[in-house]
Amino acid sequence: MAKFDSPWRAIGFAGLVGVDFAICVVAGVMLGRYVDRLLLTNPWCMMIGLLLGLVIGVYSVYRLIRPYL
Repeated sequence: MAKFDSPWRAIGFAGLVGVDFAICVVAGVMLGRYVDRLLLTNPWCMMIGLLLGLVIGVYSVYRLIRPYL
């Protein structure tokens, strides 16, 4: 089990987890909106992109914290 040797590293890791999750969700929504504009299917691709971004974000966060579990 790996440990953080300073509280600043733990704070930085927590920030990394939050930013990683947010980037995945925002990228999914933006990609969905782009596809919506191309195909003229207003909310559907954005919602699919949001769901995919959430799933990918959760998986990415899981892979980040797995060594510390």
